[in-house]
Amino acid sequence: MKKGCPYGTHRVLEPKGVLPQPAHKISNGMEIYDNEILIDVQTLNIDSASFTQISEEAKGDVEGIKKIMKSIVEERGKHQNPVTGSGGMLIGTVEKIGPALEGKTDLKVGDKIATLVSLSLTPLRIDEIVEIRPEIDQVDIKGKAILFESGLYAKIP
Repeated sequence: MKKGCPYGTHRVLEPKGVLPQPAHKISNGMEIYDNEILIDVQTLNIDSASFTQISEEAKGDVEGIKKIMKSIVEERGKHQNPVTGSGGMLIGTVEKIGPALEGKTDLKVGDKIATLVSLSLTPLRIDEIVEIRPEIDQVDIKGKAILFESGLYAKIP
């Protein structure tokens, strides 16, 4: 298994040499490095400014919102709104933990977590957008994400 940087710089595709957040594009391949956590994503909590901008661009049309969100993730490998620069956070279930993190994290496969790092630096793949709740800027999806070794999270009971 490949070794990764604790801060995720190994995922940056362009421009090289920057951290994942300011990067224009990161790799969202879901084969994890030895120090990453694979998350089965259920909900994206989109930053309010970002969700408002996307919704306005789509003229409030739910299918339009889905299309814009998917295109952002396809282009960037993460959900970082190119207009606002912001992302959000996610809720999901731990699917796999890299071997370099064994004994270094209190997480185990099956734990439900909320990430406390922005979607603007989180490798994300959206397979399907299931539901959009515009009144609370939440989007339920089927998808996957990667949490870097340095990424903060909170366990959800």
